[in-house]
Amino acid sequence: MDSQRVLVVNLNLAVDKTVRIPAFKPDRTHRLAETMAQAGGKGVNVARALGVLGCRAAVSGFISGHNGRWIAENLPGEKAPGLLVRHSRGESRICYSIVDAGGRSTDLNEEGPDVPAEAQRRMLRTLSRAASRFRMAAVCGRMAMGLGRRFYSRMTASLKKAGCFTVFDTSGAPLMEGIEAGADIVKINRSEFLEVAGGLFSAGRVRRFFEKCSPLGLKALIVTDGPRPTFAVSQFGEWEVRPPRLGRVVSAVGAGDSFMAGFISGFIKGLPFEENLKLASGCAASDCLTLGAGLISRSRSGILAKMVKVREL
Repeated sequence: MDSQRVLVVNLNLAVDKTVRIPAFKPDRTHRLAETMAQAGGKGVNVARALGVLGCRAAVSGFISGHNGRWIAENLPGEKAPGLLVRHSRGESRICYSIVDAGGRSTDLNEEGPDVPAEAQRRMLRTLSRAASRFRMAAVCGRMAMGLGRRFYSRMTASLKKAGCFTVFDTSGAPLMEGIEAGADIVKINRSEFLEVAGGLFSAGRVRRFFEKCSPLGLKALIVTDGPRPTFAVSQFGEWEVRPPRLGRVVSAVGAGDSFMAGFISGFIKGLPFEENLKLASGCAASDCLTLGAGLISRSRSGILAKMVKVREL
């Protein structure tokens, strides 16, 4: 097992296209002078930021069609073609982000094709064989279409059996399946939290949801909320995390994924929980200063981390 190597599971891989249109308005033609294309999906953004932070990440997911070949050729960092499962049903999805002068993003995300049952079985076998080579597994992003019921439960159980510490950043039914199967840490945003927990968003609500899930094996729950305070709870306490104030945001697309990468990096390096929350927030803030998801500066992330305020509740 390589203690510096992270298995990133991003089942619904994508081609991410980001364009900056300072004065974006509907019902008109825009000429795209600044366009960026990247292999994408939340997990790929995590892998990209992990590489900047000095951690090796291997990405696993489904690919199909011409888009799938492009994704495989453009994955960041350590390429792991043996962990990609190709099928012949349709084209891997394309996701578009239109960023205006204020850093606000309009996102148009394709769902992607249904994944055949045979490809699903191959993915489970692939992850089962590979998992023992990794210390951590990060399960990120939207569910691929057509996955069978309990796919995430079976996948999580397989990762756990191989000794992988599992961190989840998903939503809805896949998130709950992961928690029920023993996910160790969950990092989600406010809307993803409300989708599974309901009610109003507050530190108390985050704590009660964690207390409900901790008997299943959950060790920490982190809920981000953009530029507003993040709430974190673990077996050892509760914290409010205030991100640094940024004078100008280029694009917040991918900031949550860079938070995830910062947290994983800090965990691997053995940082105390509070310091790890600061590093993660600094990475998210650094991402907000660039166009494109998962694109951070290691030195700037460290500087911004020092500006993060963490208060134990």
